[in-house]
Amino acid sequence: MVQETKDRLMTSRLRLLATGLLALVTSVTLAQSKWGATPADSVECVKNLSLYQEFMKQGSYADAYPAYRELVRICPACSKGLYQNGVKMFNDFIAKEKDTARKERLIDSLLLNYDWRITHFGERSYVLGRKGVDLFFFRPAACKEANDILKEAIELGGAKSEAGTVSAYYQSLNCLYTNGEATKEQMLSEYVRIIGIVEEALANPSLKEDSREYWTKARDNVNGLFFRIAECKEIGQIAEKMLQERPDDLDMKERLLKVLGAKDCAEEPVYRRLAEEVCQSRPSSECKYSLGMLLVKQGDMSGALRFMKEAVDLCTGCSDRVKYLLKAGQVASAAGSHAQARSYANQVLQLDAKNGEALILIGNAIAVQASSCEGPDSWGAYWLAYDYYQRARSLDPSVSEKAGERMASCVGRFPTQSEAFFHQLTEGKPYQVSCGGLNESTTVRTKK
Repeated sequence: MVQETKDRLMTSRLRLLATGLLALVTSVTLAQSKWGATPADSVECVKNLSLYQEFMKQGSYADAYPAYRELVRICPACSKGLYQNGVKMFNDFIAKEKDTARKERLIDSLLLNYDWRITHFGERSYVLGRKGVDLFFFRPAACKEANDILKEAIELGGAKSEAGTVSAYYQSLNCLYTNGEATKEQMLSEYVRIIGIVEEALANPSLKEDSREYWTKARDNVNGLFFRIAECKEIGQIAEKMLQERPDDLDMKERLLKVLGAKDCAEEPVYRRLAEEVCQSRPSSECKYSLGMLLVKQGDMSGALRFMKEAVDLCTGCSDRVKYLLKAGQVASAAGSHAQARSYANQVLQLDAKNGEALILIGNAIAVQASSCEGPDSWGAYWLAYDYYQRARSLDPSVSEKAGERMASCVGRFPTQSEAFFHQLTEGKPYQVSCGGLNESTTVRTKK
């Protein structure tokens, strides 16, 4: 009995020892795979990694390269930083290289650096995105290869892709279109998909400000390329075809509606269908805005204003809030609701202080109110409107011509020097406008 107990204890100890040895062997094997195949490799690996990291910190890329080469040969899985910093190193070499053939070999090395990183550290979607962007940047003519890489990156990453990856993908597709290797239909269908990814990223409330800036630039780049080639009739025809193929895809309908709205294609028959179907199934600021634009085209400003107000109310934090507020203000002005137009324009300025269209909208509202003022106050309203037009022209070059025309119109309403003198008003002196709901300070001006 005692012997049996001893045997069991011995067996248990042997099992524990075996388990410990197995763990030790496994850890040594893993260490060798990371630091090299032999103890001698491990020593060389550690030494070169230390040299590489030190030279990289100093910005001595030429000195870091021999160590980088040894690390890739001996222990390519030793550190992800090897490949992260390798990008900086090769970009520096490429920028300084004058010989074309040598530069091309360096570009090849940069692309291999990305491949090695994927092989040893994964993150395929992210790294492919970076590789595709660099390939398209350094070899713009290789748009087919870049497009294939970037397409896979986006298919793997979706809305988690980087803004630069998404933008470069659509640029590479545009390159194929320019070369006759992609169709206009592909440009539209991919635009709908890509802009959906962009909008999803921008809608993320936790998106950091610098990332939001990158995504906004990506959206502008993609929009710029698409709007350059697409006409409303073509977009409408392709949208009809996509609806026939995917009649129940509500997300696609929303994106198509956004495309048609951004291109101002409200007169296309498919536009009404999309707006009504989306609003019925999933009321949103975009579909309300779209229905409002339909009524604008029909001249029904009061009806349009109701939908524009709903669009604004539904878009409490969406990326198109400025667009909806501005359009609501313009429709309110056209409907004769000038106080409401001013209110919407002021909300725009709270989000975008240099928005020239909003400043012009306020100027227009004030100029209209001049008719309800008497005596010098009617001049004061035009002086005040002139101030807003002048601000618009100085802050927003895109409205410079329009603002200048409005300013000239106001000048025609200014008093002569003798008229101003009769009311004891002096050129350049401050004047308080207080009529028709106005209560702002401006400057006395006369006709020259």
